[in-house]
Amino acid sequence: MVAGLVFLYLWQGSVLSTLRAERARALLSLQDLDRVRLDLVYKVDRAYSLEEVALRARALGMVPFDEKRTRYLVLGGGNH
Repeated sequence: MVAGLVFLYLWQGSVLSTLRAERARALLSLQDLDRVRLDLVYKVDRAYSLEEVALRARALGMVPFDEKRTRYLVLGGGNH
């Protein structure tokens, strides 16, 4: 009887140790994932910043809006 209780006590301690180790690994993994998430948020914010978008637009030959370059199409024949 005593041997059975000792076995259960030791088994319970072993299970608790295993669960604590798994929890510690899960917490470390969560911290790593949070770091990756923050890095991705930073990269997305930087990639879609106004300065970056303007830089890409200039590289594609786009320029800021200029009233002198605007052409208006006037349609005749209507009473609009």
